[in-house]
Amino acid sequence: NFFKVLTYTFLGLYTQFRNKKESVLPVADQDSPLPPQQSYDDQRRTHFFLKDQIPTWFAVGGYVAIAAISTATLPHIFNQLKWYYMIVIYLIAPTLAFCNAYGNGLTDWSLASTYGKLAIFTIGAWAGSSHGGVLAGLEACGVMMNIVSTASDLMQDFKTGYLTLAS
Repeated sequence: NFFKVLTYTFLGLYTQFRNKKESVLPVADQDSPLPPQQSYDDQRRTHFFLKDQIPTWFAVGGYVAIAAISTATLPHIFNQLKWYYMIVIYLIAPTLAFCNAYGNGLTDWSLASTYGKLAIFTIGAWAGSSHGGVLAGLEACGVMMNIVSTASDLMQDFKTGYLTLAS
């Protein structure tokens, strides 16, 4: 089922991308596509929302620093959770956090527990039952859920800030 849904998703994205590319160029006997105009309220909201930003280098550097610290310390606290499991978690977590934040912004549902279960299954299976796979999976779930749930909490805060004209 996963590969079926993934295939349909990629086909849909390809079709949407292809149709978008075709409609950008003007064609004879058709008007040029005009960019959508934002209302005054939307322009004002966007201006206030984007006026105070954290530099990207600072955000990425902070994430890398926290990932390095937790990759070095958590395997000493939890012996079953190896350092390379942590690196994989920290490499995959931003993508899952984005998906959770996007979905939470649209629906107000946080699927952090679902992504935590994904971490339990993948890390637990990778570690194996003879090397403490259950504990490694649960520890990985805790790390993954903290990252992913923080992203959805921030999305709620950003959405509220955007709608109330707060930076």
